Parts: sequence; C-alpha cells; structure tokens
Amino acid sequence: MKKLFLILILFSEICPIWAQVTAPQKSWTEADRRALVNQYKRTKAEINQETSTLTSAQWNFKEGPDKWTIGQVLEHLNMWSLLTQFDGRSATYFGERPDLAAACKSDSVNTSFIYETNPHTSPDFTIPTGLIKDENNLKIFNGKYDEIIGAIEKSKLNYRMIVREGKDGNHRDLAQIYIIHYGHVDRHLRQIRRIKTHPNYPK
Repeated sequence: MKKLFLILILFSEICPIWAQVTAPQKSWTEADRRALVNQYKRTKAEINQETSTLTSAQWNFKEGPDKWTIGQVLEHLNMWSLLTQFDGRSATYFGERPDLAAACKSDSVNTSFIYETNPHTSPDFTIPTGLIKDENNLKIFNGKYDEIIGAIEKSKLNYRMIVREGKDGNHRDLAQIYIIHYGHVDRHLRQIRRIKTHPNYPK
C-alpha cells in the first residue's frame, strides 16, 4: 500500500512536466512579427491622422454629459498601453508554457470579441480623468506605442509559447495580448470618428 502511494505521488509530479514536454510547439515566424508590427503602425498612423490637428475645443467636445471627449478616449488608450506592457512583461517571467499555449483559444475568438460592435464596459481603473491637456494625450499615446513597437521588433521570443494565464481557462498568448491591444485601439478609432460627426462638434 505504501509503495502504491509513493507511485501515485511520483506520477502526480511527473504528469505536469510530461505535459509540458509533449505539448505541441506553436510556430511564430518573422512574417508573423512583421504583420503584428504593421498593425501597430497602422493604428498609430490612424490615431494621429484623426487627432494631430485638433483644436482645444475639439479635444474637449462631449456628445453628452456622460460621454468621453477625444482627449479622454486617448487617456483611456494610454492606460491600456501600460496594462498591455505589464501583461506582456509579466507573461515573459514564466518563460515558455507549452501546456497553456495548447489551451489558448484561436486568434479569431479574440478578434471576434474585440471587434464586435456591442458596447464594452471599461474597468474602473481605466476610466479617464480628463486632467491631461489636449495634445499631451497624443504625445503620451505615441510614446507608449513606440515603446511597444520597439519591443516587438527587437524580441526573439516565440509569442505563441509565452502565455498569460487567465481566469476559467481564458488564457492568451503574447501575440493575442497584442492583438487585443491594437484591436482595442481600432474600437476607439470608431468612437473618435463618431464624435467628429456629431452635429455640434466644433469646426
């Protein structure tokens, strides 16, 4: 009986290691890296196109009392850039995690979520304060975005094997963390463009 108990303990210790060794290796190519960088460069260019020539009145216009200004939209995006950097760096501390990588949902599941037209509720810690003045929001956006682009361009990591463990099995690999981030910027580009079409938007 004692021998059986020892065997069971040994088996329970070996199984997680065996799962990591035998889990399939997901590929991450230079073409994948360039495609990710290009999406970041595209969304950065579009944000700048929409906001770089705004007047103070345009930065601070609200569609209604409970709506965000364009300045607040960018402040919110800047908070998410910081969160993305934190998520990415935290995930790398654990190295490659083949067992979790194999359990990640597909990219299409993640893009379907971030690009859906249904409203999303922002966590309370990403609600903008409105205290950052006008074009300073854009300067911060460009600075943080450039940091992320530079990190992706220089990285030699396999982004498909670096995973942030999520609640209830909702894990995301590092590529998906970044996909969600630039997709989130695309969501708010739609918001900025909507604000600018409001009949009372300053000309």
